[in-house]
Amino acid sequence: LESPAVEAPITRVDTGLGTTYERWAVNRLLSRLVAELDVHTLVEGPDDGMCGIAGLNSLVAGLQDVRVSLVLPSLERAALTKTVWEHHAPHARLEIIEEWDGRHLPFEDGAFDLAWNFNIMTRPDDPQALLNEMARVSRKYVLIFVPNRMNYAFWLHRLHHWVANEPWDHGRIDLMHADAWRDLFAKAGMEIKQTFHVDCPWWPDIVDAGQLIRDFFPFLNGLARRASPANRYRWTPEELPYYEPAAHAEVHARMGRLGFFENTRLTWLKQRFAHHVGVLGVKV
Repeated sequence: LESPAVEAPITRVDTGLGTTYERWAVNRLLSRLVAELDVHTLVEGPDDGMCGIAGLNSLVAGLQDVRVSLVLPSLERAALTKTVWEHHAPHARLEIIEEWDGRHLPFEDGAFDLAWNFNIMTRPDDPQALLNEMARVSRKYVLIFVPNRMNYAFWLHRLHHWVANEPWDHGRIDLMHADAWRDLFAKAGMEIKQTFHVDCPWWPDIVDAGQLIRDFFPFLNGLARRASPANRYRWTPEELPYYEPAAHAEVHARMGRLGFFENTRLTWLKQRFAHHVGVLGVKV
């Protein structure tokens, strides 16, 4: 089993409406699950598949007094993560593991209430081995999020890679659906407790809409520049709006208005707009 994510350049800011909304949606769901499942300890990793600054997905749990361990195999990214946590959650109980050998998580069996990761599990050569390892270090729950191939614009994302002559770097498409994980969870000694559709805005799952416009329609270069995420929201580590709703009420109110598909009870509709699928397993 190789490291599940390729080392990427360090991202030092969060940019764009898409990343802001994605953080808001995932934070809201994780915060609810931590309370409902009575989680007191968790490990996230290995690595972090969220766009933007790495290592922040579990910060909302840290603010709920959960003891958090992050497996983030990059010294530079880990240093930035620590800085952000110290600013936004100075009293959180945080441990960062900066090495990952691609095989074993450096923890004892049953060390955590929850083991989870975001946008990682479609990338490793052997996802079963990684899922087994997550189950080993968890006392009870394992939670994963993967891209949603049922999204209405998934084909556009695929086509964009082809038009731009860029390799597909999101992993196995056959694993981008909740049902694909049922047998893998069973082999890891778990049954699926619940599935989720999360990150459900109206727009497609395209990180840089400006680049998409530029690649499909080169003559619209001016529009492409205006659509770039960097020309929209841009949050430095100190300015991140996710953790102090009162201080960033306008941003949170806007995310709430954009969350109409996030909040719908119509599963078939939510499935078509969700950028990610979540699978929660419980050990049996």
